[in-house]
Amino acid sequence: MEFDPFLYVAFVAGYLIGWRWRPSTPWILRATIATIVALVFLLGASLTDVSPATLAPSVALAIGFAGLILACTLAIYAVLPHRTVVGPVRAVPQTPERVPLSVVLIGALFAGYALALVLPLPAASAIPYALYILLALVGLGIQLHWETLRRVWVPAVAAITGALIAGGIYALATGTSVAASLAMSSGFGWYTLDGPLVAARLGATLGLVAFLANFLRENLTMVLAPVVGRRVKGEGLAAMGGATAMDTTLYFVVRYGEADAGSLALGSGLILTVAASLLVP
Repeated sequence: MEFDPFLYVAFVAGYLIGWRWRPSTPWILRATIATIVALVFLLGASLTDVSPATLAPSVALAIGFAGLILACTLAIYAVLPHRTVVGPVRAVPQTPERVPLSVVLIGALFAGYALALVLPLPAASAIPYALYILLALVGLGIQLHWETLRRVWVPAVAAITGALIAGGIYALATGTSVAASLAMSSGFGWYTLDGPLVAARLGATLGLVAFLANFLRENLTMVLAPVVGRRVKGEGLAAMGGATAMDTTLYFVVRYGEADAGSLALGSGLILTVAASLLVP
């Protein structure tokens, strides 16, 4: 997503309210999940700007590229020194899910795309407001521990190194130039920056792959977090989310990682946002 200072305003407002009034009612969790589902629905609707004929082959490449980026990121994370967390620590209570959240998110993504094909949906204008609500709700329930900022280098290094390695592998596998592949992999999930910049410099086809690869990185992080979160913890999930760890995927870092990973995710997400703006152009 684009850098938006009001995201931090929404988060801080929610955090300050939660700090004064520590709400423990289940409506916060339900509202947060509902907002995430709505956000993914809107993200799916935003893809209708691309013609189906162009979208189909690009999606296949982008899925493979996004999966490669996440695999390389987690491989680098695995060899970095990271803290040991004793026992499962959660930001919010783990309640049984009738339908796995990952399945709901995939359904919302496709539903948004399908509905937007037949009805005009204001996806582009609605997404920022959905993010403001999400960040405020996450702030209500999050527990920030500023000492974890000392570990912010772990997800940042894993994300940057993993993206560069994945870009090199993609270049070898597809015949795309190394410079183009690295530009596509260095968006760290910031698809609204990476896609247009790559399209302007390298053409619409590569721009679409860059957009979708970063878009799918964000969404795959949300889908995979319930599965891999217990193993990779907050540091690993923040690395997977990349720049989006400071907004869209922040909830998943603290829910499926650790309760004190919020400040870590915000810090690494900001670093990777700056890194993307420097590396991609």
